[in-house]
Amino acid sequence: TADEHAKLYPQLAATLPQTLAHVPHGALEISARVVGLLGPERVLERAAPGAEVELVLDRTNFYVESGGQVSDTGRITGPGWEFQVEELREPIAGMLVHLGRVVHGTPRRGDSVQAIVNRKRRQDITRNHTATHLLHHALRAVLGKHVAQAGSRVAPERLRFDFNQNAPLTPEQRAEIERIVNGAVLANYASTTRQENYRDALEEGVIALFGEKYGDVVRVVRVGDISAPFSQELCGGTHVRRTGDIGPFMIISESGIGAGIRRIEAVTGRGALQAMQAQRRRQEKAAALLGSPVAELPAQVARLQAELQESRREIEQLHRQLARDNFQSLLAQTVEVHGIPVLAAVVEAPDMETLREMADWFRAKSGESVIVLGAVMDGKPRLIAATTQGMIARGVHAGQLIGKLARLVGGGGGGRPDMAQAGGGDASKLPEALAQAPQLLAEIIN
Repeated sequence: TADEHAKLYPQLAATLPQTLAHVPHGALEISARVVGLLGPERVLERAAPGAEVELVLDRTNFYVESGGQVSDTGRITGPGWEFQVEELREPIAGMLVHLGRVVHGTPRRGDSVQAIVNRKRRQDITRNHTATHLLHHALRAVLGKHVAQAGSRVAPERLRFDFNQNAPLTPEQRAEIERIVNGAVLANYASTTRQENYRDALEEGVIALFGEKYGDVVRVVRVGDISAPFSQELCGGTHVRRTGDIGPFMIISESGIGAGIRRIEAVTGRGALQAMQAQRRRQEKAAALLGSPVAELPAQVARLQAELQESRREIEQLHRQLARDNFQSLLAQTVEVHGIPVLAAVVEAPDMETLREMADWFRAKSGESVIVLGAVMDGKPRLIAATTQGMIARGVHAGQLIGKLARLVGGGGGGRPDMAQAGGGDASKLPEALAQAPQLLAEIIN
């Protein structure tokens, strides 16, 4: 189990040199030595081909996940063997383990190796990490100095940045944020790192993350001129040398993830290029379907929306006219209950509004009367009952009547004495329910 495996780490640590070097900000390929191997069940002296093991080097250039930046991947090569690094962890402070699989050969403790970080992936991560600093500055410039980072994730395919803000970004604010970040990219600012005293850095306006614990000496990442930087933050991650290395920056989503917290997801470099190309393909496909140049898409969509609205109005009018025409034939089904004209019928109606109009037509034509109509809408039975003031005086109550009918179709409802409506769950029982309407009305009057 995971708990049992975790107990092996102290055993592994006991076999290691006292100091292990971590150099993630330098070369992507360095020489090192294997000082530890760990299998699923025990500490190893060597690992077999194909085995999934954890490997410790006396020095590593692989970045271990921290500060929102994900771990590096890559490979470690030794005499006659290769190990694929899939993840890095730090189960014990200062001890970094490379998780992965032996591709071929037999790794042994003590072997001299080359540690090789996946260059393209690291470059993508690095672009995204520096872009989060530029984004943080842009958010504060557009929304106000109250904006503070509330979390982040820097991966090769995209960056995610959480910040405190109650309202969603407006389209204008989003465009301005993208403009500021891309402006910094085009300015090709230098990105520098320096170890500084924590209190001195804060006095110079360097941004620190709320809730993070910092030592007396901190690593400061500045973008732009040292005397007047574009951005400056405490950060242990990897960054580009110049902002021009980031390439295009593009926000792909902005959403709320909790009370007063918003999230931006964005892409840079290769990811931004892929997003732009995908967006262009969607636009070209839409333009082809509409038979319109891409530049005229908004106008064409607006025309189609106007035509659709007009068509819907015409269809609605036709539905009402058809309902009125069909309704005339139903008048022959009118019966009398204690001298009261009553019409109970199943009709075709697209919505409750049409049912209410039908009830009004009947009351207008028949004078003092009672009408009960039912229709199936979206597979569910819907009912309406209506009467007139004179009938109410004789004891007719539409709400009581509709309540009795609704129970017959597996539902419920009610309403005023003159107008009530209901819904049910069994549409097959609608004709039977309406057939009982005159008898139920008679019971209410009596």
